[in-house]
Amino acid sequence: MTVNERRQADIDKLLRPAYPAVALKLVEDETVVPSDALRPYRDKGKHIALCQAFALTRRHNKTVYMRKEDHWCWNPLITYGAVKCGRGDPGFDEICKVIGIKDPEKAADFVDNFPKLPYGKYCGILTAPLDKADFEPDILLLYCSNAQLRTMLLAIKTQTGTMLDSSFDPIDSCVYSVIPPILEGNYRITLPDPGEYERALTGENEIIFSVPKQRMSEFFAGVDVLLNRGMTNDSFKMEMKEDFARPPFYNTLFSLWGLDTGEDWDK
Repeated sequence: MTVNERRQADIDKLLRPAYPAVALKLVEDETVVPSDALRPYRDKGKHIALCQAFALTRRHNKTVYMRKEDHWCWNPLITYGAVKCGRGDPGFDEICKVIGIKDPEKAADFVDNFPKLPYGKYCGILTAPLDKADFEPDILLLYCSNAQLRTMLLAIKTQTGTMLDSSFDPIDSCVYSVIPPILEGNYRITLPDPGEYERALTGENEIIFSVPKQRMSEFFAGVDVLLNRGMTNDSFKMEMKEDFARPPFYNTLFSLWGLDTGEDWDK
């Protein structure tokens, strides 16, 4: 079993997700791109949005390679470094008009401050289902339910001892789920944007959790902790019961505080 197959197997045990994690690599040398990777414009004469590439990977187990000519959505072209679009560059003023921010200067600042990869550094974007990826991913994207997200946050907390912070934008999820985590080396929670819903078939109750390469060892160490405790996403069962069984430390604390104790939680 390869490292990536083992990683996906652990995710499956912990979460029982509907889809595999999306393994994403920023490509500087195209010799790493598998020969059977789908290249939308070359292979079909068609363009797709980057979120659709993610969907083809997770929903249809496709390895997809996106070059500049494959894209059918404007923002990834800027933020992944395929085109230049800062102040004074072609397209900048047009984007500021349609970005949805009333004040022109605030709109310009917002567009100018998009998280960006260096212009021209990467040839393209390679995605594959994690268990089929024969490359080391720069980031993992896990499309999950809120309950599955909670379980992953529990796993991470065993390693960090801290809460996870994130910021949210209602659009450009293909950008915010990938570029800030890679540049900053931090986990991120991202709301799928309307384009992901309309064109990439992302469900209303799905959310994206990003694990950058810098955090993968930590993340999977936390996953191992929960698996060794037998604490998976399936461990949590809905019930409305008074005096419910609790982990033993609850009764220890309640006894110390002079309160009633009850049945220990035996998991």
